[in-house]
Amino acid sequence: MNKIDGRYLKELREGRGLSIRELAEKIYVSKSSVQRWEQSSVPENRDILNKLSEVFGLSVEDMRAQSAQKFGVEHLRGQTAPEDDNLSPDERAEAKFGIKGLGIALAAVCIAIAFAVVLPIVL
Repeated sequence: MNKIDGRYLKELREGRGLSIRELAEKIYVSKSSVQRWEQSSVPENRDILNKLSEVFGLSVEDMRAQSAQKFGVEHLRGQTAPEDDNLSPDERAEAKFGIKGLGIALAAVCIAIAFAVVLPIVL
């Protein structure tokens, strides 16, 4: 099943003369959700897709088909794992911090090793 490309969503929104805020209000989501979708893709959530369908006067299948025709779906590969779509914002932040924390810890270990090697040579 093809996802709706964010660029297509933006094109539809702008074509109807809607701001991000106006679209968000019409489909009962946050402005930041619409912004995020326009940068990637619309989530496969039946309620959201049906609301977008009503706002734009297109069936969900028509939106998917037109999105795939205009933008393809190749760029969507590797952006978000399907299981990431089920994470809450707090869980996403925790996962992101966990990765950053691992990077910081790795950098600290590298610095410690560098000092352990260089200090005996200098002294």
